[in-house]
Amino acid sequence: MKKKTIAGILTFTLAAFFAAGCGSAAEENQAGSAAVSESGVSGTVSGSTGDSSGKETAEDGSGEGAETQYPLTVTDDLGNRVTIESEPERVVSLSPANTETLFALGADERIVGRTDYCSYPEEAAEVPSIGTYTSPNMELIISMEPDVIFASDYIDDSIRSQVENAGAKVIVFAGNDLESVEQNILRAGQVMNLNQEAEEITAGMEAQMEELQEILSKKTEEKSAFIDLGDYYSAGEGSLLGNMLDDIGVRNIAADTGEMWPQLSLEKIIESDPDVYISLYTAPEDLKAVSGLSSLECIKEGRIIYYDGLSPEADMIQRAGPRLAEGTRLLAEQIYPELFS
Repeated sequence: MKKKTIAGILTFTLAAFFAAGCGSAAEENQAGSAAVSESGVSGTVSGSTGDSSGKETAEDGSGEGAETQYPLTVTDDLGNRVTIESEPERVVSLSPANTETLFALGADERIVGRTDYCSYPEEAAEVPSIGTYTSPNMELIISMEPDVIFASDYIDDSIRSQVENAGAKVIVFAGNDLESVEQNILRAGQVMNLNQEAEEITAGMEAQMEELQEILSKKTEEKSAFIDLGDYYSAGEGSLLGNMLDDIGVRNIAADTGEMWPQLSLEKIIESDPDVYISLYTAPEDLKAVSGLSSLECIKEGRIIYYDGLSPEADMIQRAGPRLAEGTRLLAEQIYPELFS
């Protein structure tokens, strides 16, 4: 469970902790309002034709507008092979990113349950909540009779066992960069037999990123940044936010720690002297009052990017879903405003 203590707690945004009213201040700081969790395991999807020998014949089913062939076997981001016997009619989402993906695909009428933290789109509020991701109402979930449950890698083994014993299939998506997020959208589309919709979403994301890269190609300097998730916890190499900084050509001062969610010392931050201070926890006026931090040029000159934990902008840069390209551009606009004026 050590992974889930750090990576799992770091799974969700600070907004989730505040909205749920759970966790101590220390837990909120350590959670650092962090991005969606990453497993680092790539997944594959294949259709099963189920030949007479009982062997599985792989079909990617990913041609334009292709119909999904069931039974469908999915290897999710935790390496679990899950077989979907028929097109799902009832699904539960245990993460905001998955909820966003399902709505974007047009599968909203098949969503029968979501977490308290699934705040986008607004229509998600009309779906019954199953509670928090750490303490879901298992009786309620089972009573919903879902065919498939889409989760992130924070899911507890006991929760998974209970719902699987009740007949539901659990698929874990844990994207940590644009490529893996797009792959998960395509896999979700295949599971739901909405392949064309998934292809259109990912094509749109690719187009957004191509346009962004064209703009960023005109930058004359590489800026550096520190992402403060609370109590100086940061997003290191391999994290969703860390990869976003890489994508927009920003040097992440926490990247050389060798950890995905490192806690930097005040001395390290001051020594690194980042060009931009990105805070997802502490308001700018409070940062300016911190002894030591106030000596940083980026603090003195107001080069602080602040995302309130409850804001749509904070969600956009932290959820591994269809708005990731849009969130990446938002971050780029605020770090390199001179390129977008």
